[in-house]
Amino acid sequence: MRFGLSWNPGYGFDIGVYQGWARSAVQLGLAQSYIEQVGGNMLPDYPPLSITMLAGFGHVYQFIFGVFDMDAMSYRMFIKLPAIFADVIICGLLYMVIKKWKGRKAGITGAWIYALNPAAIYDSALWGQTDSIYSMLLLAALTAWIYEKRDVTAIFLALSILTKLQSIALFPLFAFIIFTSTDRRAFLRFCVVGILTTLVVLIPFAMGNVLEEVMNVYLGSIGAYSNVTIGAYNFWWSILADKGWRIQSSTSPFGLMSYTKWGITLFGMLYISILYIFRRHVQHPRNIEALMYCSALLSAAFFLFLTQMHERYLFPFVVFGVPLCFISKKVAAAYWGMVIAFTVNLMGIMPLTSIDKAAFREFDALDSFVAGTQMWMFIFLMIVAVERFAPRIKRALPAKPLL
Repeated sequence: MRFGLSWNPGYGFDIGVYQGWARSAVQLGLAQSYIEQVGGNMLPDYPPLSITMLAGFGHVYQFIFGVFDMDAMSYRMFIKLPAIFADVIICGLLYMVIKKWKGRKAGITGAWIYALNPAAIYDSALWGQTDSIYSMLLLAALTAWIYEKRDVTAIFLALSILTKLQSIALFPLFAFIIFTSTDRRAFLRFCVVGILTTLVVLIPFAMGNVLEEVMNVYLGSIGAYSNVTIGAYNFWWSILADKGWRIQSSTSPFGLMSYTKWGITLFGMLYISILYIFRRHVQHPRNIEALMYCSALLSAAFFLFLTQMHERYLFPFVVFGVPLCFISKKVAAAYWGMVIAFTVNLMGIMPLTSIDKAAFREFDALDSFVAGTQMWMFIFLMIVAVERFAPRIKRALPAKPLL
């Protein structure tokens, strides 16, 4: 189904950049493509594993078709395949996770929930973005942890940060559960496995003397955009509307802290609060409900409260939130509320048809309504999390009845 939709032109600039990265990695070499691009394409601003994946698919495309035709529909469809394949793997991983928790029938249902998820289809098959790839690697790390494969968890966690910097949103969670549930020797082993995985991926780039350029990709990603929000219908959009796209994140709204510092403060406070709520539950790999619920909330908080967010950065919530559908009908409704709002957010940035354009043109407040919906759904999920997982304070009863 996704491949059948991949003929859509998608977001022309993004697709063209990915095509150029793949072609340059094939024709110039993997390392050389970090400092030179064929046809004046922009230099890569993605981590090394993303470029390595594109290079692999580029070699396959060249083998099949012989030449790189940037305008050919076949190349446009082919460059979307990495994200589509990641979607397929996500379905399998969700089946493994939910089956272990709720049984085979629920596992199949969970896989279908993601397979037919409109936000996932829009992002991967229509737009042609790669958010499903790093989300798949993060889910693989969680799956390996649930199945008590710690070395495999370290490998996938390292691969995720080598694919997209946004993966770092879940690193504090993994650090917490690993540090609190293992001894120092096991924690050290976990770190060593992750470092070795990173070094293996970086070998071609080290041999090409472009490690400095690779490091600059990570350093340049922080603060690369100066806007409060970059198309993300999140907390900032709910209070600033589209003005957030024109306001510099370095601006101090109340003369105290900049929007950036406010965002970091809010996100940090929420992160600590969420970890506190789940702290007694995520330490055990068999508590699948808590692990997935906590991951979903952290992913949503990352998108909703930090500044300089793109519209696509809620994607990991779409993946980790699927198990929430099996908790209760109200929680499932909140999940789907956020998914539909996220899909509308994607349409607001990259309209698919004239209907999408007309909807945002006729309803000026639609974007703010979507942002508000995201916030209310998140608040509801936080309330449910507190009720289900927060430590309860037992009141001490008097030994004798009061007279």
